Amino acid sequence: MDRLLKSPWFVKVAAFLIALMMYTTVHINDQQANEDDQSLTESGEQIFKNVSLDVEYDNNKYELLGNPETVGVRFQGSKSDIMRFGLQRTPRAYIDLTDKGPGQYDVPIKFENVPNGIDAIPRESTVSVTLHEKKTESFPVTVQLLGEDELPKGYIAGTPQVDKEEIEITGAKEMIDEIAYVRVFVNVADEKETFTREAKVQALNKNFDPVDIKIEPNTMNVTVPIENPSKDVPVTIEERGSLPDGFELKSITPSKEEVAIHAPEKVLEKLNSISLPVDLSNITEDETIDMEVPLPEGAFYASPGKLKVKIDVEKTEEETSTEPAENETASSKTFNDLPIKVVGLDDNEEASFNSPNEGVMDVTVNGNAEDLNNLSEENITAFVDAKNLSEGQHDVKINVDVPERFTFESQLAEATLTISKRTT
Repeated sequence: MDRLLKSPWFVKVAAFLIALMMYTTVHINDQQANEDDQSLTESGEQIFKNVSLDVEYDNNKYELLGNPETVGVRFQGSKSDIMRFGLQRTPRAYIDLTDKGPGQYDVPIKFENVPNGIDAIPRESTVSVTLHEKKTESFPVTVQLLGEDELPKGYIAGTPQVDKEEIEITGAKEMIDEIAYVRVFVNVADEKETFTREAKVQALNKNFDPVDIKIEPNTMNVTVPIENPSKDVPVTIEERGSLPDGFELKSITPSKEEVAIHAPEKVLEKLNSISLPVDLSNITEDETIDMEVPLPEGAFYASPGKLKVKIDVEKTEEETSTEPAENETASSKTFNDLPIKVVGLDDNEEASFNSPNEGVMDVTVNGNAEDLNNLSEENITAFVDAKNLSEGQHDVKINVDVPERFTFESQLAEATLTISKRTT
């Protein structure tokens, strides 16, 4: 037996027989399959179609949910009937809910326009649908702007306008009752001009989650004004400190009389001027200084943002002291609690002193004793000039006028006062 297995002729014959058996088996299976196909062709034919599914119900009273738009159907019949059916007929599939009220139903699928001899067999024999009570309600439409913090500097978005301020939505009562807001969302980032854009209308519940309900129309045109509000206001100079001794201020002038302040309208409404604070305490010659324009709270920027202020000063002649005549005696007289007057206010303005808080000061007048005896408080005037000062707190120079033959001394050179609108 071992000798037979090792024979090359034996191996060749065995391989041939095995191959012949495999060929015969496959040929028999193919023949049987051809016989089965032929049998099906002779006895009948079938085709598959997706057919639109109609629903018959009272759509004036109810809202339908859950119905598929199409159903898969197998149509079966003779080859000739199937061929004519495919060429000549459009079948109709439908479910009938005409006698149903609100609720959930498993409804059998029915067919029309299917000829005799053709069987219509749906993939699913029934469909599950729900009828809801229909409700229509009006909702106000609000616009929510996105990206306002990404507008260019100085630009603001105004009040948006929509095609309709209210919209009617019809749907299942449960879903209508769930709606808390109807909104359209518009992104204004990087916009510099007023624009109109079509935006989607969305229904939201009280948690701001979308409500899945059909809205007609589902878009609206939204117009969003993009503004860059500004106001031209006069520039005033607020003098701080006093020139060093021996110098007198001839003029102080800004390079522009007005600047444009860009800010929201509520800020601009209260803005009447812009004050540049200029420190004079170290000025000893004519000088031009660059100054940033101060911005009121809430303002975006000023145009121009910087100004030059030209300061002209003049050196005063040293006062010559006059020795009193032999028959005159030099003396001094102090006037206590001399009231400080405020001049230069507009009719609708008023001022109050922060320092000195009572608005009074002590002044010592030097001169001839006999003349001093005749000098009274009425001959001396202490005052501050509030002309061109804006509302708010200011440090201002105190001026003292005494008759020509006298000099004066005072420990107080400046006062702090607050300017405000006069109340009626």
